Amino acid sequence: MTYFVTVSFQEETPPKANCQKKALKCVVTVLFIVIVVGIVVIWMFHEGRSRKHLGNAMFDFVARERVFNVYDAKDEIAFSGNIRVSDCDDNKIKQCYDEKTHSNYCFIFGDGAIFSFHLYDLGKDKDVHCADIIWENLQTESYTYTDCFNIDYGSWYGFPNFVVPFWPLKVTDSIEEISYRPYSEEKLGHILEGLWINTQGIAVAAYQNVPIQVSVRESLVSSSDRKLCISLDQKAQKIPSHSFNYSVCSGPDIKQTFIEVRNAYFPKSPVLDFAKHDFANILWQYENKGQAPSGFGSFLNELRTDSLPIHLVQYDSTWQYNTGDFKFSEQTRNVFTQYLSGKYSDTKLFLPMSLACAYMSDNFREGAQKKLFASDFQTGSMKTVLYRDQSCALWDTSNPETRAFLKQSLNSLQQKGTLEQTTYPQGFNFLSLVNSQAFPLSLFENTSDVNAINIDFAQFLLSINKTVLMQSALHMQNLSIFVEIPTKVANADGKKCLDYVIPAALTAGIHGYPYVMTAAPSEDQVDHELFSRWLQIAFFFPGLKITNALTTFKKQGETTLLAKNMSTYRENVIVPLLHEATKDVAKGYPIIRPLWWLQPTDFKTYQIADQFLVGDTLMVAPILCHGDRKRDIYLPVGKWVHTFTGQIFSGKQLLRDFEVPLYEVAVFEFIDDPMDSE
Repeated sequence: MTYFVTVSFQEETPPKANCQKKALKCVVTVLFIVIVVGIVVIWMFHEGRSRKHLGNAMFDFVARERVFNVYDAKDEIAFSGNIRVSDCDDNKIKQCYDEKTHSNYCFIFGDGAIFSFHLYDLGKDKDVHCADIIWENLQTESYTYTDCFNIDYGSWYGFPNFVVPFWPLKVTDSIEEISYRPYSEEKLGHILEGLWINTQGIAVAAYQNVPIQVSVRESLVSSSDRKLCISLDQKAQKIPSHSFNYSVCSGPDIKQTFIEVRNAYFPKSPVLDFAKHDFANILWQYENKGQAPSGFGSFLNELRTDSLPIHLVQYDSTWQYNTGDFKFSEQTRNVFTQYLSGKYSDTKLFLPMSLACAYMSDNFREGAQKKLFASDFQTGSMKTVLYRDQSCALWDTSNPETRAFLKQSLNSLQQKGTLEQTTYPQGFNFLSLVNSQAFPLSLFENTSDVNAINIDFAQFLLSINKTVLMQSALHMQNLSIFVEIPTKVANADGKKCLDYVIPAALTAGIHGYPYVMTAAPSEDQVDHELFSRWLQIAFFFPGLKITNALTTFKKQGETTLLAKNMSTYRENVIVPLLHEATKDVAKGYPIIRPLWWLQPTDFKTYQIADQFLVGDTLMVAPILCHGDRKRDIYLPVGKWVHTFTGQIFSGKQLLRDFEVPLYEVAVFEFIDDPMDSE
């Protein structure tokens, strides 16, 4: 018997059941997505993650990880750092509301420290985006919290001058913790400002008058990564600070970021009428070297014999009996009367000046009785220092009574002493440098607000004479001072080479000091050849000072002839260019400019530390090493004419082994619009 099983179609899985399963599956999927999104949103709010777009830039803080990020126009991280790096962190953090900025970008740590960041734009086109990093309610425990940012990408500029090769900072360099404050122990440099920029258009600016510690170190994650670490230097505080802030900015390129950040956070420099300024001429520095005072006259006579212009001359530090006398010694008075009242009556006199007043000075007793000197902060008594082998006190020029006393004393120097009845001295060289330190701790430690005293003294000198030359500067961008940058001599591949001066001048420019000059290298370190190579740099700087080393090397070569020819060239070509470039100071521009200034995206210019621009139209590529007669020269964008041969070169190319004879300097003049050569 055969059995058949009949299966009704009604017993099959109905289509309605399939739809129900699909619907259930969709519901579960949607619920899962909602839950995941909810968890992410809750995590973002509870963990304090805040993001905000500003134009094409975005700043982001991840509280749990203590990470602050800066994003570029492609929404990629361009700069990142760890906020509050410390082994003592208890990981407690909660979000708060910042009433000052009316935002919730505010976080309170377990010990009460408050971290917040304020977002805004800079520039006419608002294309530079910034975040103020603000710390408040800081404690003064033995440990400090540090913010560390990754600087492994791009080339960075603005670091301490004497510490490492600094234009740009080399990948392998590390900087131990140094204090960015007036008169620290470290040999840092002659200009020290808290501004660091990189070629990707990132800038970090610590512009407050608060001591900070800065270091460049390897990251804990990878030895190939470097971190720029910033913290408040509580040890340097006379009164412990409970607040500190700095800014992080991002722009389209390094030039635009620099201009906007420099103008926003640092004071503008005055625009000088450079064509009429004293330092358009050569300042001849007479160094006594143990000679009789009559050597001053011999020095002037030798310059005149060589037909060199003598508009300005600086006498050495022996012009007074004791430091702080503010009176000519009898010998120097006779010398000045003999020479500056005779055939050199059209020569202006410069004198070295300092804040020190020796115990043996005639002014010391009156200064002590009237409390005109700076006090030791810890003891409250008069600050005593050793300066030029003399025990000295320091004039407190923040005191109005001190300024009145100094004005009266210095007026006695402004006697009528020339045939044209011109008063002298007409300028001062403010000596604030001791033992190659811009800010010597041994001289000023524990002195109350010494940087304010220095600024007041510089302003005071400017008020009685129009020309002041400084050996170091901090927060003085708004003064019409010139800053003197030394020239170091280093050994490279077995040869003596001029070092430091070009990178230091470029760094001074980005720190807001456009008016610079270079000090001659010591005679015992160079010969006539290297001294001539130094002259070929010095003549292009806004200020020019030449020592009587020129006459020492006169018999060894054509150094004097070079100085004469360069003097004529400076008068006819360089000074007009400097005068035009000085007009750009109102925009915050430097006068001596890096090669990337013309095209900030040209990566080949980023590593060049031995060439510079004067304004936008003259490029100088000096020889720096003894014995060299040729060098590689990179020409920036545009067309350039070699001023000595008239040969025209297209830009954005490297001239290999370009010949530069001993008494020539490679100078190229810009003759074309950069856009025409692209």
